[in-house]
Amino acid sequence: MNRRFENELSPSLKSSLRSLETAADGDVVEAAAEAAQARLPARLARAQGATRTRAASRSGWAVAVGATIALAVGLVIPMLSSDSDAFAAAQARFRDFDTLWMTVAQRFGDGATTTSRTVVDARGVVRTDVGTQLSVIVDAPRGRILTLQHEPRQAMIAPIPKTAAAQGGALPWLEELRAFKGHAIALKETRIIDGRTAHGWRLRLPGGAMTLWADENDLPLAMRQEGGGGLQIDYRFEFDRPIPPELLSSDPPAGYTPVAPDDE
Repeated sequence: MNRRFENELSPSLKSSLRSLETAADGDVVEAAAEAAQARLPARLARAQGATRTRAASRSGWAVAVGATIALAVGLVIPMLSSDSDAFAAAQARFRDFDTLWMTVAQRFGDGATTTSRTVVDARGVVRTDVGTQLSVIVDAPRGRILTLQHEPRQAMIAPIPKTAAAQGGALPWLEELRAFKGHAIALKETRIIDGRTAHGWRLRLPGGAMTLWADENDLPLAMRQEGGGGLQIDYRFEFDRPIPPELLSSDPPAGYTPVAPDDE
């Protein structure tokens, strides 16, 4: 387009102005035309400025919308991370309890399942009952193990092996879970455990993969631990259930005959 006449009056407007010469001095009309011509660039400049203002306004609005979206995303991300917060709350339950009761079912591949009952207190004393015939009390504070054979009513006291103590005592998975700082993957599906809806997490510990389930109050209800050779251990938990003091004592109970430990 030829920009030479971009800022000139239109022919029709000039014609209208010249027609006024019959009613007024020609010099005045010509001056009015020249004044109008002079004002036109200013009007165009203002119009262009308004266009730029509207464009800037639209740009500013777009920036504001973008900032709002970014803020919304920033607010949503912590909300989406609430699963991590829930896992941290469930994990904290294993660090601070008075007593923890566990029913433990263990099997290798397609082999038979062995079920035992384990209880641990805040001191770290652990008792495991295997069926009705055998009980083992690992008393870490006193550095010894009491083994009870109930059928012959025999009791054997032995020191905790140094290798076991170095590996975290009787429940190394518990110490690993307490110290876990990795990424726990929240599971989409839920389970019904003891009549309660449970949500779960998948995590990997030095001892193997683990799946933990907790209720809506982040109280752990169950866990599955997987190890090498097809080992699978399922746990059911009860927290802070009262324990008779004698149940965790590493002193031989009355009526049991002391026997010497086997030579290593």
